[in-house]
Amino acid sequence: MPRKTAPKNLRKRTAAAEYDVAVLGAHLTGGLLAAIIARRGVRTVLVDTAEDRARPAGESTVPYTSEVFSLLAERFEVPEIATFAHFTDLPEEVRRASGVKKSLGFLHHDPGREQDARKAIQFNVPGEHTEWHLYRPEADAYACRIAATHGAHIDEDRSPLAKVDLAEDRTALVLENGRTLSARYVVDASGPGSPLLAAAGVGPAESVRTPLRSRLLSAHFTGVRPFESVLPLARYPGATAWSHGSFHHVFDGGWIQVVSFDNHEGARNGLCSVTVSVCPEKFADLPEDPEDAFRALIGRYPSIAGQFVSARTTTPWAHEKQWQWRAERTTGPRWLAIGRAACRAEEVLARDVTVGMEMVHSTAAALLRVVVDPEQEDAEFTRVADFQDHLIDFNDRLQMGLRTAGNHFQLLNAYLRIWLLWQILADLSLKRARLDCEHVPEDSWSAVERFDSELWFRTPEGLPRALRHLFDQMDAVRAGRSTAVGAARGIFSWLRGERFVPPLYRFAEPRDRVYTFTLRRRMLMLLWAKTVAPADFRRLLTQDNVTGRRDDAPPVTAGRAQTEV
Repeated sequence: MPRKTAPKNLRKRTAAAEYDVAVLGAHLTGGLLAAIIARRGVRTVLVDTAEDRARPAGESTVPYTSEVFSLLAERFEVPEIATFAHFTDLPEEVRRASGVKKSLGFLHHDPGREQDARKAIQFNVPGEHTEWHLYRPEADAYACRIAATHGAHIDEDRSPLAKVDLAEDRTALVLENGRTLSARYVVDASGPGSPLLAAAGVGPAESVRTPLRSRLLSAHFTGVRPFESVLPLARYPGATAWSHGSFHHVFDGGWIQVVSFDNHEGARNGLCSVTVSVCPEKFADLPEDPEDAFRALIGRYPSIAGQFVSARTTTPWAHEKQWQWRAERTTGPRWLAIGRAACRAEEVLARDVTVGMEMVHSTAAALLRVVVDPEQEDAEFTRVADFQDHLIDFNDRLQMGLRTAGNHFQLLNAYLRIWLLWQILADLSLKRARLDCEHVPEDSWSAVERFDSELWFRTPEGLPRALRHLFDQMDAVRAGRSTAVGAARGIFSWLRGERFVPPLYRFAEPRDRVYTFTLRRRMLMLLWAKTVAPADFRRLLTQDNVTGRRDDAPPVTAGRAQTEV
């Protein structure tokens, strides 16, 4: 359906700026942000930076991520962004280079032992969702093409940023080819080595703000065996092929994520992405060299070693002894730092892509107001920075929880139940809020701008309580106030006693370790919703909210011309 138009005065500019906004970081986050504001008439330049392709980046989605993509496309009238929400809608060149994600799997390992099938968990993605593995070179390039289509300028040489000069009323951006650009406002999505952060005198935050410590190794491989060819799938009743989704080898002190790009018919990319995160203290004896460290690590776990017996890297290892990084501040006069320039965190559980898109949403909304009315800059930029702090702190707690849970399978099993419950409810709640916004007059999107919390839209009131309970249990284990087994039992007991948790999910049953949302479960869900479900849960289970995409959704078009405003 047609959406609201942009303000008529958006193209009023001061003579002091060549561009209204410069976006630093020509990748998924930067590209889609540039596309949105350029589409609304903001004169925008998208600037390459040295870190755009030099560091690992998120490579998977979950249904909640896809719903954020859908919101961006709908709210800001950039239909191409909706293609990121569904693998089947992607351009052929992106789809053939990327992988499908039909499940999310976790295999727990003990040193020196073959993987025990009783220590495996798999969540299968519902059929209406088509999640995927982003091959970032193609996905990032596609995002930049969308930006250019909608009017964002990109240097024809793709020369990266070399220097930033901050002044009172403008920012000068000097590229490596010697060209100088000028912008009224700058959004930095580049990385810790950002010239803008250096010019603003921004250093790393105090270590207490990034409590999780990880040594990270990441590379692309060929020759990685599908895990179902290492140990027969028949050992895992009800499970689907591990290689058809994202899966994780989890062990005490770390994890290895395996993401395939060649797991569907028509794939033309034989690569597999492998990311390793380990506690530096628990694995202090690993060699300095990343290849040697990787081989030494997997050698401790026979089933993992079996998957990589013939595997070889095709890219240089990206590796950091201390991966986590966080900027001490993320806003200043006429600039914002978001995404990689604000924080470098673990990429597991699709958090890198998800948080990036959440920040595109909040930042785009703020920029469109500020360009029209510069007097709103302080309030809007502070609001974005505070929201990002909420997301980063929440992400830290999620990642710390996974590290803690990985020490014992029973606790990992419990942790992932509440994580999945949060994902399901966040997806349904954001979809409900988006659909409700379509019927609100005067272009109001307030239902998706509750930026004082990581839950920035209305959710069932039991969800924040569930997350608090989970984090309290993880804190108790780390502090020695509870054992892993005791905490796991506490979580499962809490799930059994909570009225807002749908019983048919069987989240409270530890032995139910393969989750598939079947037609029977859907029918039972609707029956539960119409009878005993709490009211704030019932509102999420309407027909338009639990089925897939709307029948009246406009077709996605590649290359719609920029609308003048």
